[in-house]
Amino acid sequence: MARILVLGDHLLDHYKFYKSIRNDPATPDVPVVKLANEVKVDGGAGNLVRNLRVLANVDVIHFHGSVPIKIRNYMNDKYTFREDINDEILHSGPLIDEFVDEIKDNDYVVISDYHKGTIKYSDIKRILAKCNETNITFVDTNHVQPEHEGVDWLKINYETARESVNIFGKNRELEVAKKVSDQTGTNVIVTKGADGFIAYLIKSKENIYYTKDEYKNGTKHFVDSIGAGDSFFAGFISALINKKEVIPSLIYADVVAHLSTTQLGTIKVIDKSEADTEYKHIETTTKENGNDIYVNRIVNNVP
Repeated sequence: MARILVLGDHLLDHYKFYKSIRNDPATPDVPVVKLANEVKVDGGAGNLVRNLRVLANVDVIHFHGSVPIKIRNYMNDKYTFREDINDEILHSGPLIDEFVDEIKDNDYVVISDYHKGTIKYSDIKRILAKCNETNITFVDTNHVQPEHEGVDWLKINYETARESVNIFGKNRELEVAKKVSDQTGTNVIVTKGADGFIAYLIKSKENIYYTKDEYKNGTKHFVDSIGAGDSFFAGFISALINKKEVIPSLIYADVVAHLSTTQLGTIKVIDKSEADTEYKHIETTTKENGNDIYVNRIVNNVP
């Protein structure tokens, strides 16, 4: 069994569901509410770990320090506001030291770096330096740093990616992905929510791949995008672990991310059988239509 080591910004997602029962007689526009239900689940790197354990046959080792809490408040099933508690995590030197010592015993190393404080840039550099050719490394981040150089795969949201490389304007997605890759020397996945993703693959002759999510058949409706990025990365990593090629792994990741948006937040993990079935349907349909796994390829077409 493969072993995967995860270090990162672990969150606690605390969901509170309120129902309005009447209006305040003194101020009619103000509802009187009752707490109907509440659920607490691991979010952030914790959500990534939860989904990895379902999607891949791996032994997941997870290191994290103190945990910030995100209280997500719903009123009559509508997401109303979020309260953040303990948002800045104190750096834990001994935790990092223990993590570094564990690297040699693992096949995959994942760093979830969302600037919360679990790890410092110098820690990332030290971790990557400790990894050897047998370790496949992943970083999920919301900012691009020189310390990310040398990682095998870096995932970042499009909005934060273009802020990091200072590229703005319409239809510049490919340019953004290439600039991030140029700065880090790594394979880069830039996610765009419902608009799919762009991947810049440094060792591929066809190095840009882009999906528009046209395969989604509409049988399940969008609920929210909370945790979709974690689910995408878990899908991608699990597909690689399960010996899929890179492009099918990216598409599988997109399927997993889509499924995560059809359920409420991070409360439930992805149903592996559902993800596998959806992916198989896409693969079969596109082959029947003569397409090459439903991905728009742009070859060496980056400024």
